[in-house]
Amino acid sequence: MSPTATSSGRPLAVDADLTLTVAGSPVQVRGYGDLVVVDAPDFRTAATMVRGGRQLLTPFGAALDRGDLTVDVRVDGGSVARLGPGVESGVVSRALGATPAKVSLGGVVLAGVDRLRRGR
Repeated sequence: MSPTATSSGRPLAVDADLTLTVAGSPVQVRGYGDLVVVDAPDFRTAATMVRGGRQLLTPFGAALDRGDLTVDVRVDGGSVARLGPGVESGVVSRALGATPAKVSLGGVVLAGVDRLRRGR
């Protein structure tokens, strides 16, 4: 992972392709400039990351505060939560204790349906 200053005026761009272990599960992290995609294998792991918010995503915490990065948390490829500039926690996020993230109820439902279809 290499956070760098960019020539476009954005203070930070992330180029990453790595695997982390969170709560005993492998998590894929990929950086695409100002978007960091964190893909968890299951809801439990995603919830741990989202509830940890900026503390768990420490390498990106300051950049999130400056509005330089958006972090998209996914479960098996489906977006379930987002942290970053302009993202405001909603009722679902607050109920789940997932602030400052915005939890996508639709994304959670779609990821759950997909998991059920696959029998996992």
